[in-house]
Amino acid sequence: MEEKVQKQYIDCVKKLQRFIQNYPDRVPAKVQQKLQVLQASIDNHKFGKAELLSEEEIHQLINPSIPVKFRMYIDIVNSFIYSEDEVQGRLEMKKKSGWFWNNKILKLNMMDRKLMISRNDPKKRDKQLPLQDFSLKWCESMKTKYCFQLCGKETFLFGSEDLQQAERWFNYLRQCCAFIDDDQLKKIKQQKQFQRQSEDLSQSLNLYHQKRSEIVQSKPQNMIDDKLKTHHKTQSQVTKPINESSAQKSIEQKQQVIEKEQSVSIISVQNVKQVPQIMPQPENKVPTLLQNILLNKQLFSLERLMDDSEYQLISFKNKLRLLQHKTQQEKIKGVVNISSDNIIPIVSALVCPDVMKQWNTQIDQTIILDIMLTNNSMIISEMRKKYGLLYLKRSYTYLRYVFKDKDAFFIVDKSLSYQNNIQNGYQFEGQIQLSIIAVIPQQQQQVMIIWETETKNGGYANDAQLSLHYVSELQNLDSYLIQKQFKIPIPQIVEEATKEPLNVEIIEQYQPQRVIEVQMDSSLSDVDCKQFQSQIILDDEPELINKNDYLQLLELVTKNPGIIFWSAIHNYQLTPLEPDNIYYTETAEHKNVILQSDWEILEKGGLRFINKKKLEIQKEVITFMLKKLGSNLLMGKSLISISLPVNIFERRSNLERACYSLGYLWLLEKAGELQDPIEQMKLVAQFSLAYNIMFLNMEKPFNPILGETFQGYMNGNLLYSEQISHHPPVLGLYVLGRNFKLTGHLESQANFSANSITGQNYGYLQVTFPNTTQIIFNVMPGVIQGMTIGHRQFYYNGVGWLVDLENKIFCDLTVTAFPGMFSKKVTPQDYIEGYIIKGSVRDVNKFNLETYRKYQGVKALPQQDKLSNITGRWTTGMIIDGVEVLNWFKHFPYKLKYEDYPLASDSNYREDLIALKTGDLNLAQDRKEKMEINQRHDKKIRQKKKH
Repeated sequence: MEEKVQKQYIDCVKKLQRFIQNYPDRVPAKVQQKLQVLQASIDNHKFGKAELLSEEEIHQLINPSIPVKFRMYIDIVNSFIYSEDEVQGRLEMKKKSGWFWNNKILKLNMMDRKLMISRNDPKKRDKQLPLQDFSLKWCESMKTKYCFQLCGKETFLFGSEDLQQAERWFNYLRQCCAFIDDDQLKKIKQQKQFQRQSEDLSQSLNLYHQKRSEIVQSKPQNMIDDKLKTHHKTQSQVTKPINESSAQKSIEQKQQVIEKEQSVSIISVQNVKQVPQIMPQPENKVPTLLQNILLNKQLFSLERLMDDSEYQLISFKNKLRLLQHKTQQEKIKGVVNISSDNIIPIVSALVCPDVMKQWNTQIDQTIILDIMLTNNSMIISEMRKKYGLLYLKRSYTYLRYVFKDKDAFFIVDKSLSYQNNIQNGYQFEGQIQLSIIAVIPQQQQQVMIIWETETKNGGYANDAQLSLHYVSELQNLDSYLIQKQFKIPIPQIVEEATKEPLNVEIIEQYQPQRVIEVQMDSSLSDVDCKQFQSQIILDDEPELINKNDYLQLLELVTKNPGIIFWSAIHNYQLTPLEPDNIYYTETAEHKNVILQSDWEILEKGGLRFINKKKLEIQKEVITFMLKKLGSNLLMGKSLISISLPVNIFERRSNLERACYSLGYLWLLEKAGELQDPIEQMKLVAQFSLAYNIMFLNMEKPFNPILGETFQGYMNGNLLYSEQISHHPPVLGLYVLGRNFKLTGHLESQANFSANSITGQNYGYLQVTFPNTTQIIFNVMPGVIQGMTIGHRQFYYNGVGWLVDLENKIFCDLTVTAFPGMFSKKVTPQDYIEGYIIKGSVRDVNKFNLETYRKYQGVKALPQQDKLSNITGRWTTGMIIDGVEVLNWFKHFPYKLKYEDYPLASDSNYREDLIALKTGDLNLAQDRKEKMEINQRHDKKIRQKKKH
């Protein structure tokens, strides 16, 4: 570690010398003296006079240890020099006297202040400009291009039709040039912002004045709070641009008309405030527009909102279930659970338009036209972005009303008008017929959000597609709240709703029955396993055990003392064991370990499930599963939470499957012997693919139990796993190897459609080697087709990524099984494409910003240099740089061994799992139901004691 820091220190010394030479005025004199004192102290040299430093500051620099001095020097230098040494991209360019624009490749060396411009003739060297001799100036726009020029011995004009791209390059160059003139850029940005806001404000105000009488019952309800009125004015004010052209004058005249309308509206409200005794006080605080809706109590009942029987599941992603009504296609529903003990920030993020725009990327602009505290409501004008090629921007003007009933909040939106016509040639107006957002606190610090909306968007072919895209943004709310640490401003209408809840009985309370005693009886189960004619399939155990022994073990587990005794003699192994080099070369039927007796490889790519006995069982159960699907998804549960007959379950827990999938640990052992991070990345890439393949199984594991564990060995390496969360189901992994350590967590998610299942283990695994290399990688998503019709087939379809943040080495593995009807791809559906590249600080920041849930790889450009190229077919193995490095038919995994005396929480002591191994299906079903009831009972106890 010290050698690595010392190397960074030497690099920083060299960089600083170059930086001061090229930017003599950027580093203050006092900072330079600090660095000189530190460097002299590190190198054991005498330092000269430090006139700008006090004695105390000098002692603080000299006294620390050498490693601390290294870090201090590195941190000070990095705070001044640029994090990116080189920036590369494309821009249009021409000389000042030229006629035509040419597309040029630009390479900017920030450290040396040099700009390299590609030439039309590739044989010639790139043109080099010393930027310290150039001035930079933003110019007036030329037709459709935003332009700036570099002026020196020669004058170069650069332009782009994309303002953001031109501005980005301008900001890079301004750090290197001698003189900067950006007045024109500021004017352009002010004009665009002013024009956009003034046009939207004028449209919204005209619509607002027409429909104002429909909203409020009497004038006092429409009074604006002074503080909120001031806030709204400051929010909508825009600074006037300096340019006095004729076009700008017309915009200023338009703004004066808008401000005059605002002043008239405010004056009329103030006049009303002066004579309050004339106006009768309303009896109901509900706006007139929503009174008939609020009278329908059933509309807001929890039972109705959670009933999905009339809806079909569209997608299940990032804990958000997106549903669409089967007959009324415009009705869309989204259900998501958020972990929080405070409901107010969540409600505020859903009510405040400015905050909502930050997590809902489909919102382009929002303007609050009016706030009515006496009605707990506001009038909002919202502009949504265009979608695809057919759907232009759409504007919505609607009333938002907030009320609280008991512990739940309700947000109701309804449009004021609807005109399905084009406005100004670039946008439509849509209508929110009714939108209800219910925010309901639940147990264990969970908050459920149900968003039900019916919107007419004025679409062409599929009007509901816009609403589906809009509601799907709800999946971003959780990460936004975590990023803001739930510090969100509370709108005053939310505060008013909290003070005075609506006095109506709307939400039905569900009180779960108290479990006092559990009897071992088949009546506990709602599934009679005798209705399934097929017999359970029991494969040969790794170590054969008599079925009677399972019955004895079940009796022992039920009585508990035996398990407690085994836990007492449990050996807490802290170091890996000696290697045994035992591999799992074939199954009991002498089949391949990966394919077993279940799969065959298709010529077009992918796997086909061919085990007829298992298929027969699954077909008998699939009808039962489809009937139970709707009811089991009501409480925000995914497919993995569905209660199924034991016929379909696997004879091992999900924890054991996760540990079994680590069979190719010998790849990590081999990587731990190396020192080159690139070679280590190649081996970990092979291991990541192997982990995906080993995890594949068509049988469903039993639903996890919170706190259950599993431990075992592979070639002496210690394997530990634990179920650390039940909803959502998350397991943690820890592997202690002889020359590596692997940690991580995986959250199981599945999406069920009519004929397929898409599943993925969200999360990541991280492997650490003795040379401090740390590589993080994910698990790719998979698709099973033919669940009801056709052949049962499996494909991987997505991106597998690996990142080494410390060494900035990145690897992407892509499998595109379903490229689309217009794709020209002719490769097999199991074909892997990938590469390893040397990244930059920007790539590291991208991963840290997006996190493992949204990160989809570094996505290298075609012209970017690759350290290695990866190909192959995941059904057979992997090829790196033309050499086959992994083959499932030549290379075999380690064999998983169980701990002789595991903890009492070990998943092998599960009663349902032991009963299933006896072959008695009804006994297994009874034990399964008993464990589920006990788990719900334990959950209530934890909630009561706030554990």
